[in-house]
Amino acid sequence: MKRSILAILSVICLVLPMVASAEDGSPGLAFLNLGVGARAIGMGDAYTAVDGDASSIYWNPAGIINVENIDITLMHSEWFQDIRYECLGGVRSYGDYAIGASVVGLYTDDLEERDGPTAEPIGHFRYFDFAFTGSYARRLTDNLDVGGSVKYLHETIADYSAKGVAVDLGGRYRIPGFDGLTAAVALLNLGPQMKFIEEEFDLPVLYKVGVALDVPVDALRGNLVVASDVVMPADGGTRIHYGMEYEYAGMIALRFGYRSGWDNHNVSWGLGVKVRNFRLDYAIVPFYSELGDTHRVSLGVML
Repeated sequence: MKRSILAILSVICLVLPMVASAEDGSPGLAFLNLGVGARAIGMGDAYTAVDGDASSIYWNPAGIINVENIDITLMHSEWFQDIRYECLGGVRSYGDYAIGASVVGLYTDDLEERDGPTAEPIGHFRYFDFAFTGSYARRLTDNLDVGGSVKYLHETIADYSAKGVAVDLGGRYRIPGFDGLTAAVALLNLGPQMKFIEEEFDLPVLYKVGVALDVPVDALRGNLVVASDVVMPADGGTRIHYGMEYEYAGMIALRFGYRSGWDNHNVSWGLGVKVRNFRLDYAIVPFYSELGDTHRVSLGVML
């Protein structure tokens, strides 16, 4: 039975990205690619294979199996032009399986509405996106975890809206004989086209392959995580993300990330602090030209 499940997952992960790439239309709902959790952002979004927290609902649903008992993550993100991005997620682990749920939302303050180059606006409107996700992960063997998510998607601009659904699939494999080394795959945002007014558009499907090495550094009383992801969007192009985290004495973490293949940003930095069952993380991602910087703050609670 386990071999049959593995075979099915392998076919899904290899075939569906090619099908998605062949579809017509341009991807929408770009907020689904913004990332969740200041730890992951600080590590350059290289998080597919990392032992994570409740934010793994976003990166790779198979990763939620590594949560101990209950984990809750809240994130606030400040973007340029008064754009804000929020997330609330929680995971409950039961040993061999775990369940999780999260909601993310992107919104703006009131925007001016005009029908031409007038001095005064004719009104105001708002832009709002959100996604609600339910996830499930299971440990099939001592080395293999698999997971999946179902998403409800909603976009509103002024008085118009679009609704849709999507699924995520993921797997993680702890490589025998190499302590702390994990490989992973994830297929995100797979679903039918959505329709806004009269225009149909594809979802931003992503196919990702990642690897992470998590090793103790006893001489420095710390722990080092090095990770890399290869990200292949359905609309073309390949991007490679690199991330690093050094955590001292289980309390203070420094992070650095680099993304190749992006036009408007590449590096990121981050800082994390743990106190008892709480963790506070911060990340900054500078953007090119005059766009400015984006900031993420996350609060995590382990119960």
